[in-house]
Amino acid sequence: MNFRISGSKVFSMFCFSRKCSGFLLLACAIFTVVAVPFPVMAQEQAQEEVQEEAPRFFEARFRSAHATVMVAGTTSVQLWGVQNIEGMSPQFNVSARHALDDALGLDKARCELKKRSKDIISAQCTNSADIDLGLYMLQRGYATVDRAAVYGSVFEAPYIQAEKEAQSQGQGVWAIGSSGHGDEKDGRFTLVFGAALLFFALGAFAMLALVIMKGFQRVNDAQTQNLDMMVRERQLRDKEREIFATMLDSEIKANKSKIEAYMVVYDEMLKDIKNIEKTPKYRKAGDIVQAQPALDRSVFDRNTDKLDILGSGLSSQVIHFYARIKSKPDFVNLEPDMTVEDARKIVQKAYDNAALLNQLSDKLIDLFSQGGYSSEEEF
Repeated sequence: MNFRISGSKVFSMFCFSRKCSGFLLLACAIFTVVAVPFPVMAQEQAQEEVQEEAPRFFEARFRSAHATVMVAGTTSVQLWGVQNIEGMSPQFNVSARHALDDALGLDKARCELKKRSKDIISAQCTNSADIDLGLYMLQRGYATVDRAAVYGSVFEAPYIQAEKEAQSQGQGVWAIGSSGHGDEKDGRFTLVFGAALLFFALGAFAMLALVIMKGFQRVNDAQTQNLDMMVRERQLRDKEREIFATMLDSEIKANKSKIEAYMVVYDEMLKDIKNIEKTPKYRKAGDIVQAQPALDRSVFDRNTDKLDILGSGLSSQVIHFYARIKSKPDFVNLEPDMTVEDARKIVQKAYDNAALLNQLSDKLIDLFSQGGYSSEEEF
């Protein structure tokens, strides 16, 4: 049994004993009202501080609840930056869940906590293949961008571009004839579409009759002009794609050179830290670790509206690469009193992140080369 009594309780018992004077009773009452709540407030503040110390990164095996929500046991995780499409048919919702389950697979997903409340966790998650799950659902038309969440972030342009790409390709909710809404709305749409189709057919028939009346020669001339215009438009689009792809390939190659130089520096730092025969350099006067290599993304940022001309596969790979590049890299201090193991972990993490960027850049350079977009200059 616990016999400990707080100071406030002892003081209150003393105050209300029969031996107290009136003045002392008044002092006790003031103390009870003002001082007693302080321990309760301190306890509540400590609980809030504990809740705020939740880990930023976590991993788990998830299953989809719907297009933008995953569950692991009793925990629900809302994919950050995207939102569910309301009012869709059961068939659409099932297809969306299957798409998210396919992306998750049987491996663990890695998530970065963005926001947490009592009922839901908002996080940006990638699967075992390092594919951003929110971006994946946007590209397949099973979600829309939560513009309030991504506003001003590095992911704003890629997420909006993915949504536009799904719309232009008729993916998911953007598919022609999607049965996502209610029967009543579908009936009105069918009626309006049928009337418009009938009107278009009658107009086309009238125009065709007029063209026949004016002679087959004009028809032939119009077809020839139209064909020439289509050829010119295709040539211009091919030229635009070639120029943009070549510029992007040059930027990626330049970034690859910076990544390799970064890896050389931090490989030497790792060797110095791991060398047990001498004291690491940071132990003498400290050191600074640049968490990511400083890379250029100006060509990508100025041309996000043109990514669709590269095709869905290549544009997706480009977005994944640039999503990992920060305009202003973070820095971590290695203090002289820091343990060798902690210093090694910091440097190793920076090196591993650069190695992953190097692998992604190699893959992109190969894809550009296979598509005939490789720039002549080698870095």
